[in-house]
Amino acid sequence: MKSTLALSAILVPSALGQIVGYYSWNWSTGSKGPSGSTIGVAFTGLINTADAIAGYTPGASWCCPELDVEQPMLSLGGGNAAGQFTVDALSAIQKDLDLVTAANYTGIVFDVEEAIGSSEALISAFQTTFAAAKAKKLSVVITTSHSAPYATDTPSVAVDLVKSWCSDPNVDVISPQLYSSGMEATPETDETASCVDSGCTWDLYKDCLASFVPSIVDETHVAPMNSYFQSEQGMSTDGYLVWAQMV
Repeated sequence: MKSTLALSAILVPSALGQIVGYYSWNWSTGSKGPSGSTIGVAFTGLINTADAIAGYTPGASWCCPELDVEQPMLSLGGGNAAGQFTVDALSAIQKDLDLVTAANYTGIVFDVEEAIGSSEALISAFQTTFAAAKAKKLSVVITTSHSAPYATDTPSVAVDLVKSWCSDPNVDVISPQLYSSGMEATPETDETASCVDSGCTWDLYKDCLASFVPSIVDETHVAPMNSYFQSEQGMSTDGYLVWAQMV
């Protein structure tokens, strides 16, 4: 895996030497994140760029604090039809990259939980979009449900996607979600049930070019997360993103 030091010019590690960040939801009061965070993610669950930007209005009385971090990022995608990835959706994101930079975001978090299409078509579309984002000097982060997307045309598509992301030099961070509801007391380290029999295991991440920065519920999950990956999988983590809202 790529070290956080190699990423320091793009994704700034915290004082602890790891990437630390948080999601700020637009359907609540939002989050200010853990102390020392360098990444803040405007999260709406939407895949359309203009809608996602409009849906997170910093300073609004009902939501959305300013992302007062070195790397404010826009999340695109999510775990339902409003966040579903297709070739057309990725093409639209690519065309709208200037909207992301104009809104002063420094990167995009692709929340890929549902992806419709063949492996070949989706992989090509993701690679083209990631390369275009990097050309705009935007960081590229991918988060997914546990070890791989849970909804794809076939289980093998989910495996193929993770393999392609881990070998793509334009992906800076990959962040498996170690939760389902976001209310778990301990990290959920299970691999994605819908594709595990086809190979979407944690082994896919062991030679990943991107930094391995899991998404966890809160900071009490850091120690058990690190213990699991180090002792059970022989892997190190490069930081974490926090899902729970902190005000």
